[in-house]
Amino acid sequence: MLGPFTPSDSLRVYRLQRKGVSLALRRSLTQAHTPLWEAWLAFLTQQAMGQPTYVLYDPHDGEAFVQIRYRPHQAAADMVYLAPELPDSPHSANAWSRLLDGACMEAAGRGIQRVFASLPDSGEVDVFQQGGFAAYSGEDVYRLTEPATPPQAVDMPALRPQRPEDWPAIQKLCVSITPQQVRQVEGGITVATRVEQNCRRYVLTAENGVDLVAMVDLYPGELAHWLRLLVHPDARDLADSLVRWAVEAVDDRSGRPTYCNVRQYESGVRAALENAGFEVYATRTLMVRHTMAWIRVSAPEMVPGLQSGAEALPPAYHINGEPEFQPSNGQLAAARDT
Repeated sequence: MLGPFTPSDSLRVYRLQRKGVSLALRRSLTQAHTPLWEAWLAFLTQQAMGQPTYVLYDPHDGEAFVQIRYRPHQAAADMVYLAPELPDSPHSANAWSRLLDGACMEAAGRGIQRVFASLPDSGEVDVFQQGGFAAYSGEDVYRLTEPATPPQAVDMPALRPQRPEDWPAIQKLCVSITPQQVRQVEGGITVATRVEQNCRRYVLTAENGVDLVAMVDLYPGELAHWLRLLVHPDARDLADSLVRWAVEAVDDRSGRPTYCNVRQYESGVRAALENAGFEVYATRTLMVRHTMAWIRVSAPEMVPGLQSGAEALPPAYHINGEPEFQPSNGQLAAARDT
């Protein structure tokens, strides 16, 4: 009744995909894609691509499915889609709980130590809390449809494209912005180091030419653009200029909107966005559930000394990032080879 997506689930996912809720706002707002396509892509590539999908069919709880996405180079994953929506059926909350448990168990069996979710401030938070998720931060998503003033050229000679050798300075900048508790929850810092399609990354160097005072990421999309802006607490006076520069850099004549997410501890950026014409589009609660990766030992080792055959591995926190892991074939059970 609950298991990984198979071709026989195609019609069920197709019927439900327009009744669900996307938890991956950046992807859903900027790129055209469907849950069914992502399910098939994960199925055909053995979950190396796409979004691994788990489908529930129960006479009492009805039909439902959940999709997750593994984070590259991290022992972490994100909940990205759930269907149907909670108000759609009186049994949806129970179906969601079963899906969350099943997906998290599968993730643990693949070496995943943390599962994240970005949720609207509504009933979804309650269901996730009952499913073992805990809130650790929040963020606002801003939207710009029309600039407050026509884009104007902003001269920022110290702003340049990001280079591979900037990584230590990026770490230092993120540590200065992100509270230690959030870094611990997220296993370090969460700035993506891989080159995403069409993504443009820029850094603003300090006067010493070594440290960074800001980062600007621009994600052009089919449906909209996404802006990510990090500013050092001591350089908040630069936020207005950086936002104006980013708006001018996008300068989309097609009328596609621009979104920007700001976490609750990233002060100094909200006022700059509002001065440029951005308005709050959504408020999100960031949640995490720590899974357990079980150590599998042979029976002869377990019986004589009654050794602990299942030891929970705590999350590994690395400020320099985590080693890349290779998902293994698994079922809805938590097991990890040593």
